[in-house]
Amino acid sequence: MSGNNFVMQPIDLFKVLSDPTRLKLFQILFKKESRCVCELVELLDQPQPTVSRHLNHLKKLGILSSERDGTWIWYEVADNLPAWCQDVLEITYHTLNEQSAHHKA
Repeated sequence: MSGNNFVMQPIDLFKVLSDPTRLKLFQILFKKESRCVCELVELLDQPQPTVSRHLNHLKKLGILSSERDGTWIWYEVADNLPAWCQDVLEITYHTLNEQSAHHKA
């Protein structure tokens, strides 16, 4: 999907973020330093193959980028997202954090 001819559409973004695990991965990675799969497995309390599958969905769409360092792969939110996508993700991130803070209060 993230090939040279692919242009991310809003429906693609909403589909990929409609899964609760992928939404949580996005929330963890947005505005944070890159993280390895092992950290994400621990934070989500899910098996590594499950987390890797969800990361792959986000990466294929172009929301995440990754970098290999030896046997480790580090994931982060891509820095080349279209402006509309960045705006949607920013609003989504802040809304999720506000809801989390509200539920904790």
